[in-house]
Amino acid sequence: MKLLGYLITLTSLGVLYVSQANATVIVTYAEKPGIEQSTFINATTYNFDSLSTGLNTNVSWTGVGSFDQLYIKTADQYGGAGNSLYSVQGVGTSVSQTVLNLNNASAYFGLWWSAGDASNVMRFYTGLNGTGTLAAEFTTASLLKALGTAYNGNPNSGTFHGKDSNEPFAFINFFAVEGTTWQSVVFTNSSSSGFESDNYASRTEAYNAATDGAMPGVVLEAINGTQVVSLVPEPSPTLAIALLGGLTFTGSFMRSLRKRKA
Repeated sequence: MKLLGYLITLTSLGVLYVSQANATVIVTYAEKPGIEQSTFINATTYNFDSLSTGLNTNVSWTGVGSFDQLYIKTADQYGGAGNSLYSVQGVGTSVSQTVLNLNNASAYFGLWWSAGDASNVMRFYTGLNGTGTLAAEFTTASLLKALGTAYNGNPNSGTFHGKDSNEPFAFINFFAVEGTTWQSVVFTNSSSSGFESDNYASRTEAYNAATDGAMPGVVLEAINGTQVVSLVPEPSPTLAIALLGGLTFTGSFMRSLRKRKA
């Protein structure tokens, strides 16, 4: 049985079902503060260093997809992994929204999400140009709230090190459960703040514990559309692997649970 049928949340008291999930994404954040690029194997990566500062339109990500528009800035206290160029939506730029259309339906995305604030919104859709089903929606307010203060402040060396000390900087991984994919990602910030990001990573294939090894990072939460699907009080990488791979053990697990209660 795949997770599309049922999600399981294990607690110290028993089992909680979230039934008929149409789309669910497991999220992890970088295991250590200061990590600025994906460690997930076989992911295709993209940075913005070959682009011009300012507005860029119809930008190709070779072999992966294309961006409708990007506003590129030089490194500052708010962004630029390794003090490089980075993308931003908002902050008085001409770009409040960027749409990434993928050539193929995909099941993994990652990015260095810097200077996170409550106005940053990221949405995954099953269709192109932000159409189809909303698979998952994330905001800095909900996504990065669990990060400790060790993630606060610009981690890059030099002039900007430690700047913007009240906002989190972390590489975030988004994993779709088996059978769920997206084909467009929409980055939005319509306020006076900015959605700063860099070092994008994408992969079409879903995470597979047997071939991909340990999941990179620490499990944070699972999202079905805009609904948070709790994993456990303190999320477990082992449970996340089970969720991502499909709950093939569900029947035997429930039978053993019933026997123990009998």
